[in-house]
Amino acid sequence: MNKVRLLLAVIIVLAAGALVVTIVMKVSSDKRQPPVLPGLPKNVDVSLQKIHFTETRDGVKKWDLLADKAEYDKGHDMTHLTGIRMVVTGNQQTGDITLTADRGDYNNKSRDVKLNGRVVAKSASGMEFSSATAEYVAATGLLRSPDHVRYADRKMTLEGVGMEMMTGTRNLRILRDVTTSIKSGAEK
Repeated sequence: MNKVRLLLAVIIVLAAGALVVTIVMKVSSDKRQPPVLPGLPKNVDVSLQKIHFTETRDGVKKWDLLADKAEYDKGHDMTHLTGIRMVVTGNQQTGDITLTADRGDYNNKSRDVKLNGRVVAKSASGMEFSSATAEYVAATGLLRSPDHVRYADRKMTLEGVGMEMMTGTRNLRILRDVTTSIKSGAEK
């Protein structure tokens, strides 16, 4: 009978010890600090994932700008973007222009967008151009590039250095070193 009591006392002491250890571990784990997020670069005040800007004037949508990542620099009032897709709204005749680029900068004051890295623009009508960089000037709807540009629309292909295109009318000007090729109507 004494052995049973002794065994029962040992089991109770071990169970109480296990309970105390469990409580201490739980309390100490609650006091651990949450993981610290990496700091933002000094010129970045806010960083966001998957953003969407829309520009409207007088109730009419001018463009949509989507990006995988946006970093806002308050000192320069600039938003640095990566993974960009910008849709400039057209009319029934011209259609929308969809621009894509690896990265770019959105000027929060002027609303201009500078695109860099594999800039490609396409429209539903079949127009397409590509360049290393491009800039969308919001006040005038001008899309321009100082770099080598390849432009194709239906049966015509233009290449040259420097481009200006009014997004509202699709009037295009290649500035220099222009070459062009036109496919005849018989080719498919």
